[in-house]
Amino acid sequence: MTYGARLRELRAERRLSLRDVEERGGPNKDTMSLIERDVHKPHPRTLGRIAEALDMSVSTLRFELEAAERPPLGPAPTSQQPTLNGALEEQRRTAWESAVEHARGLRESGHTRMTELLSLWRASRERQEDADARLEYRTEMEDLLIQARKAESDLFRNITWSSPEARRAKEEAKKAGAREVPYADWEEYREAARFYYRLLGMVEGQQGLFVRQEAADEAADEAADEAAEEAAAEHAQSEPRALRVVEDLIAA
Repeated sequence: MTYGARLRELRAERRLSLRDVEERGGPNKDTMSLIERDVHKPHPRTLGRIAEALDMSVSTLRFELEAAERPPLGPAPTSQQPTLNGALEEQRRTAWESAVEHARGLRESGHTRMTELLSLWRASRERQEDADARLEYRTEMEDLLIQARKAESDLFRNITWSSPEARRAKEEAKKAGAREVPYADWEEYREAARFYYRLLGMVEGQQGLFVRQEAADEAADEAADEAAEEAAAEHAQSEPRALRVVEDLIAA
């Protein structure tokens, strides 16, 4: 399923026409139609208007749409099937367990730290300090988002669909006619994805801040210090685009 097809499905589930979405504060029906046909993706602010029209949070809507673009569930490619001695399976399982441990640890502390950073950022704005005084906070927000996104990606990359548990869950789901496999590892990945979008929603829900995706090399070139450049370079090895937390000075 594509991004646009999932959006159309979400709208249909709520029994809303394109005109209904427009009247509820969303984009006009022509723009909405283009998005649903995957002609283009909406600007973050437009996505916010769509979420409001559909009675959804932006983070939930974004998760639903981007999850729709993930590869369909099924066994790993032949090149990733376990060898006769099970070495590859063991290697993948070790990587999976490491990814799970990292993702869970990040969830335990990440939400609290993001709350603290946003509070510090707001206090600085209220004191009318220069934007450079808040660079440290924005940089750490970026790092938290990057870590959460990488945790999600690492889990997805290391899900072992060829395990006995996965095969059994897939077969049971198929017999029941389920659209998704109720598999514990898949749920672990989904929880990591939800956490990433919760953090993203916290930042984008703050007036005066927004998150921008840009080419990783551009992010590194514009980094304020060596540490930020190293973080951007490391992230570029696993993700094609980097995240930037940008401050809207006009809204100050």
